Parts: sequence; structure tokens; C-alpha cells
Amino acid sequence: MITEKSFYQYLKCPSWIASDAKAGHLDDKLKDRLQQDGLLPHVERELLRGRTVVEIALDDPEEGFARTLEEMKKGTPTIYAGVLLHDRYVARPDILERVEGKSKFGDYYYIACDIKRSRRLKEEYCLQGCFYADILGLVQGTKPTQGYVMHPNGEIESYLLAEFEIKYRLTLDSIERILEGTEEPHFLTSDCKQSPWFHVCKKDALECDGISRLNRVWRSEAKELEAAGFKTVTALAGMHRDLVAAKVPGISPDRLQFLHLQAKALVENRHIAVGHIDLPESDIVLIVDIEGDPLRDLYYLFGILEVRPEGTRYHSFLAKKPEEEERAWNEFIAYIRGFIGVPIYHYGWSEQEMFKVLGERYGTEREVLAMLEEQGVDLLVRLREAVIFPLSFYSLKDIAQYLGFRWRHDDASGLNSVLWYEEWLKDQKDEMMQDIVDYNEDDVRATLVLKEWAEKNLG
Repeated sequence: MITEKSFYQYLKCPSWIASDAKAGHLDDKLKDRLQQDGLLPHVERELLRGRTVVEIALDDPEEGFARTLEEMKKGTPTIYAGVLLHDRYVARPDILERVEGKSKFGDYYYIACDIKRSRRLKEEYCLQGCFYADILGLVQGTKPTQGYVMHPNGEIESYLLAEFEIKYRLTLDSIERILEGTEEPHFLTSDCKQSPWFHVCKKDALECDGISRLNRVWRSEAKELEAAGFKTVTALAGMHRDLVAAKVPGISPDRLQFLHLQAKALVENRHIAVGHIDLPESDIVLIVDIEGDPLRDLYYLFGILEVRPEGTRYHSFLAKKPEEEERAWNEFIAYIRGFIGVPIYHYGWSEQEMFKVLGERYGTEREVLAMLEEQGVDLLVRLREAVIFPLSFYSLKDIAQYLGFRWRHDDASGLNSVLWYEEWLKDQKDEMMQDIVDYNEDDVRATLVLKEWAEKNLG
């Protein structure tokens, strides 16, 4: 079967589809919703409050389609969790909405809308919308011309399906070829980490020593390098950089030098300093890490490591129930207010994005949000400017483990933190909550390890 999930999987990692076809889909509804940018059903139902809604929500696709078709023939205004079926295509749009027009059902037809937690329109959403429109055209005799996404605040964003039609057709053709047994060349990216088969992708990339092992290399750059004869990382690392530049005129000299150094770092298994890191001078610093449950559009833990010359102290502001988010956020903000002018370290852009979302959600003063932004120090950005690591990925966990840091839990990850929180809400087991707090504390302490290493080796 080809479903809307197939498009997400293909864009993240084509090998995902092939592995699922061979070994069977690893069914985990919570992980599926996380990967698909979905929300929990009760959160989605809350967004639909006030509409005349009929919910289908049946696991069996044929039974679900029969019920959906019955409601479409009745002209039900809004169908939630319905099923569309045609041959090997199975689609489960979150919402089917009746609009005025003509179809074989009468003076109306249906459009599809997905509920997504992201506040921006992503390519996979649009390809999924094209898939829904295709099947709707077959089922009701009228193909919609627009796709729709509902964001967590209830706002609906539309897009023209025609703008994505070519990419949709090419992607659908590729998915069908993979399911028929054709193997596509593998290209390792951070998106592969979304797949349950990531360990297979990584193993294959290491064994073939492919150019995609280079951190953040573009597919177009990889094609240029391979066309010039550099089909492996070892081949690229072994060539003098001036000869590499002569052989690959399609990539700028500066970029080629950077890729060449990345290859050398990987082959020689050593980091290479390419500049100095400029970090703010301060006796006191804060390191912040926030845990969120995207299934609920919720942030449940605000962790801070307070670092002083005499030692460190970890603070956690925790929402043990979803309705406690505002209280935890306000306690976090009250704490931050006492550190005007103190650098606030975080790893990656997500914390600053969360500050903006929560500040808007709870009406936090602009002065405080400006303080968070102005005093914020994104350690990942600073590291990228100064050092090349012998790693394909630059996540906090990848770099900290390279430097010798170890998390207390072998399966610690942002995804598992979400699953632990969902388990906590269900069972209220104290050890599960402790796992969540331990993971957050390990994250901020890992960030401190990176900061201190950078000051010692790159300052």
C-alpha cells in the first residue's frame, strides 16, 4: 500500500520505504504522530470544537473507507479521521470538509486538510495534499485545486496543488519503483535519523564510504564530487586540496576546501580547528534546555544549569500536567529575570523559537523576550565557525559523546523524552519522571562540556 506516510518517509530517507517493505512496518502510533508532525487525537478534536463533525477513526482501511464514503454521500459537513481508498492507495487525511461545488454526490465536494503542529508549511505536507486530491478526484469525480493545513492555533493555511504537481508525480513514481524492488542510491542525511532503520543507513554509508558521510553536504555537491572521480570520502581526503579544486570547478574554492577538510577529519578521526571561538566573558553563565511534547503542542520541562566559579547547580521547572505549562514557564522566566547581562547558552536554534512561541502564548513582556534573545548564545553556531569534527552529524549527543560525555540512559533522546512524558501522564510512575529530569540535566551538562572544551581548545 502507498499512504500519505510514504511521502514523508521518501523525503526523509528512501531506504525507509524499502526497509519497511522487506521487514514490515514498525507500528507505533505515538512515534508515527511524532514523525508526521501530528497532534494527539483529543488535541485535534479540541481544534474542531464548534463544527458539525463525524469521526470515523477505524483501523481497517476498507471498513473506514466504507464509513467515510457513506458520510460523504450524506453531505456531512466535517469528517474527522476518515479513510480514502483506491486500489493500492490508502489516505487518511485528518479532515474532510464539504464545500460548495459539483461532484457525483451533488452540489458539493470535499477538500482535505491535515492538522500539523509545525507553524510553517513543509514540502511533505504539500505532497501529501496532492495525494489526497488525487484520490478525492477518483472517489467523488471532482479533484480539489487547493490543499490545506491547520496549525496548532487553529489557523488554516492553503496552498495551490498545481505548484507541487511535478514534484508529487516524480516522488510517487519513485515510491512505486522502490516498492517494486528498485533500489535507489542511498544518501545519508540527518533526516535518516527519523527512520527506525537509521542504524542500517549509517552502517551502509560507513561500509561504502560514501560522500554523503560529509556533514551537511548537498546532493548537488556530492554529484559534482562523484563526477570528478571522488566517489568516497577516502578518495577526497587523499587528494591535495589544489588538485581537488582543479577537478571540481562547479563548487567554489572555499566550499571545496571546507569539504576536503571534513573528509580528512573523518578519515583521520580527528577534529580540525579552522578558527577561534569567541564566547562572552562572564564568571556566571546559564545553560538552558527545554523539553517539549509536540503531540500536545506543550512544553513540560525548562532546565537550567547555573554555572559559577564555585560550582554548578541544576534547576528544573516542570509541568507534571499539561495545564501546568504556564506556571512552569512563568517560574522559569522569574528565575531568568535575576540574571540580567548573563550569557544564556543553548545548543541549536530551537530554544529561541520556543521562547517566542511561549512568550506569545502567555503574553510575556517584550523586555524579557528581548533579554532572552540578546543574552542567548547558540553554541552550535559558534562551534561550526571554529572546528570540524570527524562526525557526519553535529547533534549535541554526537559531539558530546565524541568528547567523552555519557548520558545516564543508553536510550536517552528527545523522542524518548516525549514518550516517557506520555507514559508518565498515563501511569504516574516517579521513576519515569526522574528519567525525564535526568535526561534534561545531562543535556545541559553536556552543553557545558562542549563550552569548556571550546574555550580550552579554540579560544
